[in-house]
Amino acid sequence: MNLVDRINEAIKKISVEKAYDKVTYADIAREADIHWTTVKRNIGSKENIRIKILEYQAVSNESFKDTRTKIIDSAEEVFTQLGYDGATLDQVAEHANMTKGAVYWHFTSKSELFLALIDRSLKQLLYHLPQQSKDVFYSHNPQEALSNLLQSQFMSCEHDQGHRPTLFFEFISKRRDEEIHKKLHQSFSQLFNGTTEIIQQMQQQKRLNDDLDPHKLAVTLHAIMNGMILMWLVSPESVPLRSIGEEVAKIVWRGIEYTK
Repeated sequence: MNLVDRINEAIKKISVEKAYDKVTYADIAREADIHWTTVKRNIGSKENIRIKILEYQAVSNESFKDTRTKIIDSAEEVFTQLGYDGATLDQVAEHANMTKGAVYWHFTSKSELFLALIDRSLKQLLYHLPQQSKDVFYSHNPQEALSNLLQSQFMSCEHDQGHRPTLFFEFISKRRDEEIHKKLHQSFSQLFNGTTEIIQQMQQQKRLNDDLDPHKLAVTLHAIMNGMILMWLVSPESVPLRSIGEEVAKIVWRGIEYTK
C-alpha cells in the first residue's frame, strides 16, 4: 500500500470514530504510522481532511445521512420562522430533538448549516430540471408549457410568502467571508453546469436555438427567474407575480426557440 493509500485508509477508519472537525494531522499520522508533517504535505489543508471525512461518513453510514438530513430539515423550518439572523443552532437542535453537540458534530457553524440548506435546494432544483425541460420543449405548444412552468414556480414562491428567497438574499447580502462565497460558487456552478448540459441536449435535438451559448443561456434563465422574484420581494404591488409568467415566457421563448 502506497503512502497516499495509507493516509486515506487512516482517514476512513477515523471517520467512524470522531467528529470531522475534531480530527487532527496527528490523529491521522498516528493511525497511518507516519509523521504528521507527511500527512500535511500529502493532504494539504484541514478543510481537505474535513471534506474526505464527510464523504466517507455520508457513504458508509446510513444513520449519519439520516441525522444530517433531519438537521437540515429542522434548519429549514427554524430559518423560515425566525430568519437567518434570528435563528440559532440551539433552536435547530431543539426542533430536531437533538443536543446542540449533535448538530455541531455535523456542522461547525450556523453559516455552514445554512450553506448546506442552500446546496440541497439547488440540487433539488437541478434534479427536476431534466423532466421539466422535456415537458416544455417536447410539448405541442412549448411557449404555453413554459408559461405554465414559470407560473407554477412563481405561485409556489407566492404561496410560501417569499420566505425562502428572502432568507437567501438576507444571507448573501451580509456575508463577506471568502470561504462562504467559495462554497456558494461551488453550489451555483453545479446548478449552472447541470442546466448547461440540459440546454446542450435540447440544442442537439433541435428543440432550442443552437446559435446561443448554452452556458450563458443557463445563467441568463436562472437570472431571469431570480430577478423576477427579487423585484417581487422589493415591490410586490408593482410586480404581478401571479400573472406575469405568460409575459416572461413569451419574451424568453422568442429568444430561444429553434427556427429551421
